[in-house]
Amino acid sequence: MKDEKTTQKDENVRHLALYRKYRPQEFKEVLGQDLAIQVLETAIEQDKIYHAYIFAGDRGTGKTTVARIFAKNIGCSQDDIFELDAASNNKVEDIRLIIDATQASTFGSRYKVYILDEAHMLSRSAFNALLKTLEEPPSHVIFILATTDKYKIPDTIISRCQEINFASPDIKSLEKLITSVSKKEGIEVDSGAKKKIAEEGRGSFRDTLSVLEKILNTLNKKEISLEDVKKIFGTVEDDEIFNVLEAITEKNVYKLLTSLNNLKLETSQIVDRVYVEIVKMFELALFMRYLTLEEAKEIFMGQEGEKLIRKTKALAEKHPKVISSGNLYSLLEIEKELNQNSNLKKSILKTGLIRILENVE
Repeated sequence: MKDEKTTQKDENVRHLALYRKYRPQEFKEVLGQDLAIQVLETAIEQDKIYHAYIFAGDRGTGKTTVARIFAKNIGCSQDDIFELDAASNNKVEDIRLIIDATQASTFGSRYKVYILDEAHMLSRSAFNALLKTLEEPPSHVIFILATTDKYKIPDTIISRCQEINFASPDIKSLEKLITSVSKKEGIEVDSGAKKKIAEEGRGSFRDTLSVLEKILNTLNKKEISLEDVKKIFGTVEDDEIFNVLEAITEKNVYKLLTSLNNLKLETSQIVDRVYVEIVKMFELALFMRYLTLEEAKEIFMGQEGEKLIRKTKALAEKHPKVISSGNLYSLLEIEKELNQNSNLKKSILKTGLIRILENVE
């Protein structure tokens, strides 16, 4: 019989989110970051550890996870690994507390590692305070600045760090993750469902596992099909997305709003999904302006059906001034507004598309 502590431990494990439960603990478990891992492993093997690193990449690509593994592999105990959310602790006073703490010796480890998550959120004065320490760091201190927007980090900071870029995972890498985790959970996920879940993860390992967890919690079944996933997340039909593009080229507001209403923009998640699909189809149509049908089939077959390739090519050839890089750029700018207000996403998407329609000659 299990004792009370063991039972409690099992309960805690069961209630961990999947992305935490299956967070990699060793470099070999990290997916999709071969180059970043190679650089770090080489540094460890050659004992050429930099005093400061910048881990740059999109959300959910494993920056903080790899930072922890790196710290462990250079001999840091858990007591000598410190994490700070720079988005919440971004003032100069917060950084000065860290700087003061760096003067203390380690708890028996060779190094003390400070991981600053979302480092680009530090204030200018905080960066200035950190700069002095990066110029003359204590020999036992290593800083890892993790960021989703390295261009907001001052050049003076970047020049004093080794920069390691984290790639956003492709669909196959995310499907591999889904396969691994679902197997450990005793769940069978069919190939169509894996692809759909991976698409919903939008280039993030963490978000992909969150999507998978939502499905598992909702369905509570051992076999997951594509239809199961569609029921939870809804479907975005290519024909309706195409109608949106066609309405813009025709400068037809009634058709545009009707097509958007047919997509049932009931939640902010659905609005985000529809927006992504509009961008993807507009991009496909733009490429069709310059590719022959045979070239397009070679590049896109397997990703898109032949019917859609033919339709977008015909649309692009009929309306080359509308299906343009300038209008695609205007479409991409809508994302900033969508991210700034979660309560008005439907209105933001509609007005953003009408704004593009108004510029149609």
